[in-house]
Amino acid sequence: MAILLQWIRNHFLIGQSGVTDMQQWRAQVLSAVLFVAFALGAVTAIPSILLALKQGLLSIVAIDLFALAWVGMLWLKPQLPFLFRAWNLLILLYLLGVWFLLTVGSVSQIYLMAFPVMAALLVGFRPAVIALFWNAISMLCIGYFFNANLHIEKYDDQPFIQWIVITLNFTFISSVITISCGVLLQRLERSLKEQLAIATSLKVEQSNLRAANTALRLNAVALARLNDIVLIMDVGSGAEHQIVFVNDAFERKTGYTLSEVLGQTTSILHGPNTQTAELSRIAEAFKSGASVHAELIKYTKFGEEFWVEMDVVPLEDDKGSASHWVAVERDITERKKAEQQLYQLAYFDVLTGLPNRRLLMDRLDILLATARRTGLVSAVLFIDLDHFKYINDARGHAVGDSLLVHVTQRLKSLLREVDTVARIGGDEFVVVISNIASDISAGALSALAVAEKIRAAIADPFDIDGQVYNSGCSIGVTLLPKAEQNTDDLLREADTAMNRAKAAGRNQIAFFEATMQSEVEQRLILTRDLAKALHEGQLHMVMQAQVNHEGKPEGAELLMRWVHPERGPVSPALFIPIAEESGMIVQLGDWALLQGCLALLHLEQAGWLLTLSINVSPKQFRQADFVDKVIAVLNETGAPAARLVLEVTEGLLIHNLQETVERMHALAALGVRFSIDDFGTGYSSLAYLKKLPIYELKIDKSFVDDTPGDPNDTAIVQSILSMASHLGLRVVAEGVETQQQADFLIESGCASLQGYLYCRPISINGWLEKNPSVDMHVYIGD
Repeated sequence: MAILLQWIRNHFLIGQSGVTDMQQWRAQVLSAVLFVAFALGAVTAIPSILLALKQGLLSIVAIDLFALAWVGMLWLKPQLPFLFRAWNLLILLYLLGVWFLLTVGSVSQIYLMAFPVMAALLVGFRPAVIALFWNAISMLCIGYFFNANLHIEKYDDQPFIQWIVITLNFTFISSVITISCGVLLQRLERSLKEQLAIATSLKVEQSNLRAANTALRLNAVALARLNDIVLIMDVGSGAEHQIVFVNDAFERKTGYTLSEVLGQTTSILHGPNTQTAELSRIAEAFKSGASVHAELIKYTKFGEEFWVEMDVVPLEDDKGSASHWVAVERDITERKKAEQQLYQLAYFDVLTGLPNRRLLMDRLDILLATARRTGLVSAVLFIDLDHFKYINDARGHAVGDSLLVHVTQRLKSLLREVDTVARIGGDEFVVVISNIASDISAGALSALAVAEKIRAAIADPFDIDGQVYNSGCSIGVTLLPKAEQNTDDLLREADTAMNRAKAAGRNQIAFFEATMQSEVEQRLILTRDLAKALHEGQLHMVMQAQVNHEGKPEGAELLMRWVHPERGPVSPALFIPIAEESGMIVQLGDWALLQGCLALLHLEQAGWLLTLSINVSPKQFRQADFVDKVIAVLNETGAPAARLVLEVTEGLLIHNLQETVERMHALAALGVRFSIDDFGTGYSSLAYLKKLPIYELKIDKSFVDDTPGDPNDTAIVQSILSMASHLGLRVVAEGVETQQQADFLIESGCASLQGYLYCRPISINGWLEKNPSVDMHVYIGD
């Protein structure tokens, strides 16, 4: 029994041998029983056989040897099926019991009792019960019919009753032992099955636990090394959600360690620019238990600002209630910087930082819609700096840019926060003054007051790198709202008004009027018609004589005239500026140069040996091929270069004087002469008179008009004549219309006079019809 218990302890306890199969257990029990039976049988068989031989009991010797051999065979053949071996052992026990019942008597009960007990142990409870029943039948029948050697003295004379009593007692005792063993083994089998199920479950759970631990370890490593920031907060009470976990990315980005933030709230990451509206939205999501996505400004431990894009989701427990909040955040600082840079490039001027045209139009859209709804009057001011190009060209773009920045600072200092100042290109600014009055009249007065403040501020000198620069500005003003007015109309109206202010003499303020739009449209029509006029022969040249003190013509000025087929004559004061602005002045100038050279030839053929003056615009003169064009026309026509005079204005001398000097000398070498038109009204430096090949000066009509009555104009004219005399320059006085003017100019030494007093402009053919041998003073003035 001790061996069996030890064997069971070594082979059946869960977790030691791992054996959990009942059939395998019974097979091992059978092997152990066979081994013990064979070993003990071999040990006890020798004295038993010797004793039996001495007493002449050969049958016992035979039975012992037979039983020992049978058990040995079963033990040595473990590969035989279990049931075959088990039933062989059971049959052997039964047969031994029957044999001993027939031959010996009481010893048989031991073997017969072993039969059902071993059956219960080896093959189960039901075969054991059958074995009990079979034992009882066998004992009763064999004992009664074969008069087995078992007796009860009281019932010797009643053998059947005797064997019933023996059978019942034997069956009772063997039943108790067998059933006890069977029930014990059944419970043991059930327990082993339960243990097996538990062990299997434990193995599965262990496997799951190992897998979960592995996954948890991997998740922990991945979470720790994740580039995204991860925070876990408890649900807490109210708005208090304490931090219970942060990953390595959080520590790297914020500078806080896990120990520093445990138990803290996320408010330690908030700062002055953290959006309160977003915080409120996140708090509402916490209250409702909903997930939330947000972009938030946060701060590191050291106060550095950074942007995060965050997703916050609730983490539910087994009961479905939110136990924690998990926040996954991505650093989007660089993306926000890029977005801000793109926004700046799209909506703001790079140099000044002011809104550009695109943003200005957006704000005008909003302002116009608001003005229509509220009826409040606003104003748009279009500002153009006066003479900015002179400063920019003379001092370079760096100074020009600095001047624009200084202008921006002054404009911003004069305006309210609700107003807008924008730079829309070059030296052009637009100021939008919002909600200045409730009616147009009051709005106009308020807009005028602001415009005057701006004009005065820009007129003050600018100190740039220790140098003082003077500028000014022309300001156009328009008001809103007006019927059917849109944002394009606002800029167009303000621009039109600004051009009117510039035309009025610069450094002025002008308001847009309805008539101004009509003038703009007329200019567009004239520009289109002027382009057609050159090709359709609507333009022609006329001549105005330049006479000496005797009234005889010594030269003439060619003047361009335009007769429109529908409008009639168009004033040069109207179409020449249009040609300048549109760029057609170059084509007109080239045509006039050709007509002048041809006129020189015709006049020479008619006997008129006059110098002929032709006006050259600065744009025409600055063309890279201007000198080549003049040479080509002279060569093509054969006109005498010595009698060709090119009239230029002093404005030509402001830009790139060196290039101008070279071109004028190149043409002077051919014999072409130069005249300075409108002398005294433009360039303030007279140093160019020494550098340039000047032939004559023309005194502007504005100086001649008030002579000799006005002492100032008289002094200017006399100064010009005196300077020209010392420099050896010829002088022509323009606009001579009275005899008093002529007498004064002749007495002052003016060599040549030009004006209506002597000659109105006439066609070239009109000149050619006159006789040069007759006194021209008589009929040219007719």
